[in-house]
Amino acid sequence: MRCRVTTRNRGGRLHAALAAATVAALTLLSCADAEPEQPAPTDTQPDVDPDAGCDGTITQDEIEIWWHDGLEAEADTMRAFVEEFNAAQDDVTATLTLIPEAGYPAELRLAAATGTLPDVIDVDASFAFAYAWSGQLQPIDGCLDDELRDDLLPSILDQGTYADQLWAVGMFESGLGIYALRPALEQVGARIPTGPDDAWSIDEFDDLLAELRTAGYEQPLDAKRNYEQSEFLSYLYQPMLWSAGADLVDPDVTTAEGWINSPEAVEAVSRIQAWHTQGYVHPNEEDQAFVDGEAVLSMVGHWELDRYLDAHGDDLLLLPLPDFGTGTLSAQGSWQWAVNDVSDADAAWAFIEFTLQPEQIERMAEAGGAIPSRTSVAEDSARFGPGGPGELFLEQLEGGYTRPRLPHPVYPELTRTFAMTMINILDGGDVASLLDMAAAMIDGDLEANRGYAPID
Repeated sequence: MRCRVTTRNRGGRLHAALAAATVAALTLLSCADAEPEQPAPTDTQPDVDPDAGCDGTITQDEIEIWWHDGLEAEADTMRAFVEEFNAAQDDVTATLTLIPEAGYPAELRLAAATGTLPDVIDVDASFAFAYAWSGQLQPIDGCLDDELRDDLLPSILDQGTYADQLWAVGMFESGLGIYALRPALEQVGARIPTGPDDAWSIDEFDDLLAELRTAGYEQPLDAKRNYEQSEFLSYLYQPMLWSAGADLVDPDVTTAEGWINSPEAVEAVSRIQAWHTQGYVHPNEEDQAFVDGEAVLSMVGHWELDRYLDAHGDDLLLLPLPDFGTGTLSAQGSWQWAVNDVSDADAAWAFIEFTLQPEQIERMAEAGGAIPSRTSVAEDSARFGPGGPGELFLEQLEGGYTRPRLPHPVYPELTRTFAMTMINILDGGDVASLLDMAAAMIDGDLEANRGYAPID
């Protein structure tokens, strides 16, 4: 079951209750809005059909494709892809359904619960693996030829792999950084990092915030509080825990206890909380704080690159996230293609492969401002290639400075729990108590689903 919580419930703060409550009380927070449940666990998880995947023969002449309808330019490009694919061959006719992005995850869960998933499914990063684990997707390892596999960014393959099999592959990648205004940094004499191996330490970053305030920037940091309750909370703050040597669960995904609430995690999250409780973070309610120069640092992803360049031109810097102790790290992963378990993989792959050709990847990346998923296209990009304004994003992806959000079926519960925990921490809740309760919630989900027994 997926539940949501409102991010900015100023009138009904849950801090005191959360600090003293049991796990049962926290469950009330997690179930503000009930949505269709994931398939119930079974004693033996479904085996992968030995005949699943591509065998070189198309046995289905019509396919349905779902795509999240977010950016208008991306939707227009996807419509063009479908029309061009249909015109280019006679074996498969593709039909496209666009679903508003805000309601897309719920539509996927409802379709999964009712057995009506489309043939080709567009799904965000690690959310695919709950469907793989429940037997509703099929692996696509055998569909990729060597040329494509070798040209995909390694992060694309990492993000799409679960239980040693590839389940999803995408047209574009993502990345995080700190956008900064050079004049403000020069005003306070700040050191300007030259790359991901030269990131500010967390102590340097905290000192910088104080120096910027003294220089007249009262709320110098934009951390996108305006994004409210969303995957962005996990996308931004998980890498800071990783950088501190912490994580949300253990490497074998058996428990969150001692990981999300480890001393390293408590210390890192306490540092993050201080940015907010000490007033360094701009509320950014109109999403204009950095554009207007009220905030001079903005922690966000590649999707703001063009808007920020338009606003600040040569004064714009793109820098890595702070180093919390073990080196800077960024999240990765974006929307990916997956194939329904009951569909003909070759028919579905015919369309997916069409969208993964260099010219199509270049067009989609241009439409959405994202990082192309093929190395050859990304390195040739004026935006992300050598010397480009977004070069750092590609450098991080190729240089090992990114990690996938956990490619595991527990991820939907993991990110929901972490995000709503961070909401209350950023607004002043007790860090250690809230992380302890998050560990209990995640462990409760692992136990209820029998540890998400691996696919055989």
